[in-house]
Amino acid sequence: NGTTLWELQQEARQRIEREGIPAKYNGPSAWQVGLYRQYLRLRDGIVNMAIALYNGTIGSFWASLGSPMPYHHTTLPPNTPRIVDTLMRVHGYQLLLDGFFNADPHGGNFMLLPDGRIGLIDFGATKKLTRNERLSACLLYAALARNDSDMLFAMCDVGGYKSKYGNRHVLMKLILFGYDSWGKDVMEGKNIQEFIDELKREDPWEEVPDNLVMAQFMSIRLRSLALGMNHPVKCSTYWGPIAEDILKREGHPYESWNRDKLVQYKPELSMQKMTW
Repeated sequence: NGTTLWELQQEARQRIEREGIPAKYNGPSAWQVGLYRQYLRLRDGIVNMAIALYNGTIGSFWASLGSPMPYHHTTLPPNTPRIVDTLMRVHGYQLLLDGFFNADPHGGNFMLLPDGRIGLIDFGATKKLTRNERLSACLLYAALARNDSDMLFAMCDVGGYKSKYGNRHVLMKLILFGYDSWGKDVMEGKNIQEFIDELKREDPWEEVPDNLVMAQFMSIRLRSLALGMNHPVKCSTYWGPIAEDILKREGHPYESWNRDKLVQYKPELSMQKMTW
């Protein structure tokens, strides 16, 4: 009898409440979904050939008395993995290569076109980065993909981040949550309010650079969009390799970065002071 949209939503909500948000999608690949779509088209083609043969022969007599046998057209499922992959890569290149990106990529700003392409609309909330800010974003996502906590902590130190106790566990959680993932490996089954409140109690942050806050907002929007399509993502999975390639092409491979180079290429900081 199939499953209604409401039942599917309830099932997904209960699974998230029970297990937490998974870190990454673990379902059929874009290639597998594409193959299934091709199978459905082929099946329709074979069935419709038989229907055409019937309508043109013995069915023509019955058609004269009424209507011919209708052709079969299966509604194809969207290739969600391909859609998500395209959206993540497009916005990764906007951020890391162009340094000019749409910071508000919610579902209403995309159009799935009849030929399978994706239309991007409404660039009302855009952000342009300086070169040093863009290099910082590249380094951030390369470090996240490598799980290089030392580089991430060095970036935060040079970038002016300050907290009451200097708790690196809290800082790492904030970086992952803000820029990369809110999977259960990060949030440990807590909801957003519980997660943030607990980190704030452990080590309240006092001064935070906001140069990449719009990149953070874009990351959160894309993760929300992908989760709504039942395809949770980690941004660094997509953007880490792009960042590494750009750093290498611009003469600043990841391995060349140390504290002195972070200071040399530090962007002009815009700091926010917190009062709790």
